[in-house]
Amino acid sequence: MYDTDEPITDVALKSDPAIDPLILNITSLLVGNVLTVSMCLFGVVTNLINIPLFRRQGYHDGVNVTLTALAISDLGALLGELVYTAIVDPYIKEIDLVVSKVVIGVISGYWHEYFTRVSSVITAFAAFERCLCVTRPLKVKTMITTRTAVVVNVSIFVVHSLYLFPQFYTMYFDWAFMPERNKTVFVVYVNSLSASMFPITLYFTDMLFPYCTFLALVVCCTVLLFTLKAKAKWRRTVVSSAVEVEVKPTSRHLTSKERKSGLLFLSVSIMCVVLLLPQHIVYTAVIFVREMAMDGDYSDIRTVVGTFTVLLQAINSSMTIFIYYKMSTKYRSEFQKMMGKYDCLQFLKKDT
Repeated sequence: MYDTDEPITDVALKSDPAIDPLILNITSLLVGNVLTVSMCLFGVVTNLINIPLFRRQGYHDGVNVTLTALAISDLGALLGELVYTAIVDPYIKEIDLVVSKVVIGVISGYWHEYFTRVSSVITAFAAFERCLCVTRPLKVKTMITTRTAVVVNVSIFVVHSLYLFPQFYTMYFDWAFMPERNKTVFVVYVNSLSASMFPITLYFTDMLFPYCTFLALVVCCTVLLFTLKAKAKWRRTVVSSAVEVEVKPTSRHLTSKERKSGLLFLSVSIMCVVLLLPQHIVYTAVIFVREMAMDGDYSDIRTVVGTFTVLLQAINSSMTIFIYYKMSTKYRSEFQKMMGKYDCLQFLKKDT
């Protein structure tokens, strides 16, 4: 751990490199500052499209409420990740800044982590919601109303704000004079509570809660997948035994609609688990391999791996628009109307 009430700067975090600094800088530049920043900018645009599109579809049930909340949390995560990725640029020198890079990194990093965790829990709730639609189709409208969805999603945002409490309870920000720079810099201080709060932060907020969320997602996906397969098999049996030929097209259409709806939430849930799990594996490794901490001997290895896991998080928050467009007829229709209206406006501007 860091010494109590000692300022933390990027100089304080450096140790003997375990990886060639050139490789570290190239990785940070190409993966972090090019790929991740590009993906974040793309994701900001797609989520700014998603939010009004879900509103245009209406909030007649809880599904669009949940998807809107997911778009908002993804947008927040991408904005935090954008700032964090830009500030850790190895070519931005700490000595050139009045505010320490660690200060900006801590604030933007925890901002990003907060919204990323909110997104994963909202995704789990959306998967659970879809499970109820498939397993309890006659009761789901009374179980999860629009008001219920609003309350649950707002509660997720509020409750997860507690994640930030142990982080900022053990540190504070203040000005400090740096003799080696002959400059007063705004830095991060760690207080005496950090040693006692550190295990709580790692074991509960970085390990137990995220893995419980992933487990819930896997369970919901499994239930949803097997239920959809069972219902599809049952319908095929009924259709094959039907006497009227006219029954078959209607049955096939209904099955296709349910299958696409289920696959939409399955795809979002699977993408969430696959792309967010690596980052929490890194957090778990820090618990058991102390040298991978920020001030450890293998901090450079963690930095390189973290550069790729942050890119995966950006992909998770940005790519839902393709799933919605491909698997939701209603979303695709509203999207085309919005883009068509934009094209008309551009055409009118050219004429005038």
